[in-house]
Amino acid sequence: MDLQSGQNAPVGTGPLRLMVRADPSNQAPSLDPSAFLLGAEGRVTGDGGFVFYGQPRDPSGAVVLDPVAATFQVDPARLPAGIERVVLALTIDSEVAGLRAFAQFRSVLLTLDGSRTGLRFPLATSGMSETALILAELYLRNGAWKLRAVGQGFVGGLAPLARNYGVDVSEKAAPPPPPASPRPVAPPPAADPPRRIDLTKRQPVSLEKPRQGFGKITINLNWTKGEKKGWLGTKSGGIDLDLGCMIELTSGDKTVVQALGDTFGDYDRPPFAKLLGDDRTGESDSGEFLLINGNRWNDFRRVLIYAFIYEGAPNWAAANAVVTVTAPGSPELVVRLDEHATGKGMCAIALLENDGGRVRVTKLIDYFAGHKPMDQAFGFGFRWTAGSK
Repeated sequence: MDLQSGQNAPVGTGPLRLMVRADPSNQAPSLDPSAFLLGAEGRVTGDGGFVFYGQPRDPSGAVVLDPVAATFQVDPARLPAGIERVVLALTIDSEVAGLRAFAQFRSVLLTLDGSRTGLRFPLATSGMSETALILAELYLRNGAWKLRAVGQGFVGGLAPLARNYGVDVSEKAAPPPPPASPRPVAPPPAADPPRRIDLTKRQPVSLEKPRQGFGKITINLNWTKGEKKGWLGTKSGGIDLDLGCMIELTSGDKTVVQALGDTFGDYDRPPFAKLLGDDRTGESDSGEFLLINGNRWNDFRRVLIYAFIYEGAPNWAAANAVVTVTAPGSPELVVRLDEHATGKGMCAIALLENDGGRVRVTKLIDYFAGHKPMDQAFGFGFRWTAGSK
């Protein structure tokens, strides 16, 4: 069974063997696999929670890495109490083959052997500019262990990836003394955590919930507006994009937040999302903003972010639109409307989903003739009538 990014499958009981392969295979020695044993807070619970070439097994022996064969032996039954996830990651050691990004590979393949055999996660990497990759995770749900295919690129290499899970590699990732490693491996230089990630279509990225909660999640839409407000307040042309969203809460309530129809929402009460005004003049350099109350994220099931051309020809290439998703303590996620469609004035830009308390963001860039066909594609089930603003 082949998994796609975001899909999961049970792994049964008993020890597991997970193997990583890359195409082309002659470049595979430049890949360094690692594993993070995480508690409920999404961070390692101690120094032994980071398994890599310099520490190829955790103290319990539940996770054992063969860095040469790029193989993990995992026995979930032996994991210490409180460990709920084992994240499997890959980073590129540029000192080995001079590689700088996963785009220099055609694909990476993860296969699983165990009581549930035949699970594979093939991931095309040709468009990935990152040097680190969260490949998959084993996680505990209702007393059973499952494998989730992730495929999330991470900017900056091993150092910021490890810090994301509470490990300081400047102290932990020193090269092992011979003969612990069959080849000398220099530790990646210390780097600041990534602050900006450009999303790839259909490859979701999940934001882990900080200890203090997500706080205010900001969605910004900005674009090239063309000619702006002219003499005596008249507009001389340009493109007017409107930002909006469809929301489904865990209660089953559904609503639309957009300027069309004056449904601007509410931040502190359902739907816990509010659109800040509407840039009709074309004078705002910062575009339009939608705020989501991240402290109420547990009340959300999903949020579909979209934009539509309210005025001007449906020329998305000229609009050159970009959406950014920001949350306190998390990298800024950038969604570029880098694919275009003529004659369709509505674009489904991104889908935010509640994934076990995390914010899972998927770049879509799907175009539609209007609200109704887009709604039908995503199954919200609204009744649409003509509106104005």
